[in-house]
Amino acid sequence: METALRPCSLLVPSCFPSIQAHDTWEVVHQPPGVPLVDSKVVLRLKLDADGVPVKHKARLVARGFTQREGIDYQETFSPVAPLGAIRAILALAVQNNWEVHALDITMAYLNSTLKEAIYMKPPEGSGVAPGQVYKVVKGLYGLKQSGREWNQEFDRSLRRMGFFQVECAPCIYTKGQGKDMAIVVIYVDDTLVIAPRLETVLRVKKQIGQRWKMEDSGEVSHFLGIKISRNRVMCTMTIGQSGYIDQVLAKHLDKHTKPTMVPMQSIPEGTLVASAAQQKEYPVIVGKLLWVANSTRPDLSLTVGVLARHMREPSQEHYQAAQWVLRYLESTRQIGLVYRANESQEPLVAHSDANWASDATIQRRSTSGSVALVYGNPVAWKSATQKCVSLSAVEAEFIAATEATREVLFLKQLLRSIGIATGTPTVYSDNTGCIQVSKDPAQHWKLKHIDTKYHFIRNNVQEGRVQIKYVDTTRNLADVLTKPIGRQAMQQARSGLHLQIPAVVYKTGFPSYATVLKNGGHTLKQQHNERGTHAVEGGVEVDKAAQSVEIVFTAE
Repeated sequence: METALRPCSLLVPSCFPSIQAHDTWEVVHQPPGVPLVDSKVVLRLKLDADGVPVKHKARLVARGFTQREGIDYQETFSPVAPLGAIRAILALAVQNNWEVHALDITMAYLNSTLKEAIYMKPPEGSGVAPGQVYKVVKGLYGLKQSGREWNQEFDRSLRRMGFFQVECAPCIYTKGQGKDMAIVVIYVDDTLVIAPRLETVLRVKKQIGQRWKMEDSGEVSHFLGIKISRNRVMCTMTIGQSGYIDQVLAKHLDKHTKPTMVPMQSIPEGTLVASAAQQKEYPVIVGKLLWVANSTRPDLSLTVGVLARHMREPSQEHYQAAQWVLRYLESTRQIGLVYRANESQEPLVAHSDANWASDATIQRRSTSGSVALVYGNPVAWKSATQKCVSLSAVEAEFIAATEATREVLFLKQLLRSIGIATGTPTVYSDNTGCIQVSKDPAQHWKLKHIDTKYHFIRNNVQEGRVQIKYVDTTRNLADVLTKPIGRQAMQQARSGLHLQIPAVVYKTGFPSYATVLKNGGHTLKQQHNERGTHAVEGGVEVDKAAQSVEIVFTAE
């Protein structure tokens, strides 16, 4: 960086004026017999989505664990927008060429007012006289109820602006229809504003800015620490976490290991006791991997799910398996989800799969996997151990298809609430027996012993709310979520899940030029003809009268 960041210790006094500007507390005498909530100054170095230091932050927070339930706080739950719903809306934005802008509410929690009377001990150096304390009246960071109070404040304000929360998902609001529609997505204080027209986005941001102080990021480039790159010419959006992955690797990767191209070779059994240092580091690694797997990397879902079962007592084998995932991330750190506009794709489908009774470490319970796609773009995925032992592969697949049906019906409601018609969504399975029992009531006796909730899919198929069809195993996108697979199969799975490295274009021109692409160490030169025609995605011919071109290839 061109300028060095100041040491955190020099910034401690600067955190008070911004808090006091919100009239966060009143200085009062301590009421007799009232215990005080403790306080603390937290110092943090803020990084952007690329891992580059942005600024030092110092913030006065309450130590919420010193609060008393029923006295200092009542309700604490605060919702956020589901990641799958956020990705679905981004996929729709790509498909329909909508505008997507981001903003951050400055000191968001301090814009809410507390219902309870909370008395807090001032930090050292505050200058408060002995016997006096802070009576906190705003949602100071660290208080258990602050997130909830801020969410309710934001909700009330958006409703006054004419927005309505969609019924099926929290923290997603809509207003208007057609070209005049606007969508607001809230994740604590990070906010997305989406609309077909730029004027609508600017109007909504102006209304929010009149209510609270905010940082306007313009067209979205980062959200929740995730880097979002959009190419409006090629109608693509890449969602990745290479900066965050670099931070994880720098802190936890054993530098004496070699990279690998699969996240897991086999499920570890766990026979050797891990060292104290390994047991301490293991849950930290897995927690960070969970964020990556849930945000942008469905290829990690199975592996990280297996590792997460052993957070309390990991073995040496589990620690080494976590290191193996880090080695895989080192090889694939630049990979991101690439969303594309595609009119030929169905609006909403899901793939489901199950690996029947293959894992002896979990009493032969099967593993379910599902992937939901909006216009061919993966937006929601899940790998999970089934709660009961299945007696057959058909039963395991039936349970997996039920979970996929739940997700696809949720997304159908979400899309319908923002004016997108999906028709009858399709759930794809590679098991013909599962398809048969899902469609034919005469086959009920084969699965009459399983829990009633798993017959959810049969009811929805019969009522016409969803349809189930066959897909070949080699084309089932959920296969990678159920079992460890080899390098070639993993490469194919990444391609199907749109996990790719955006190409770097070094030389361009029109109408006749050569493009040099580097992708995972591989170099490709492509000569374009006088018509400006170039090959994209396996030889599909596309006419593009543009001054430059990006071609995306799957990582090897």
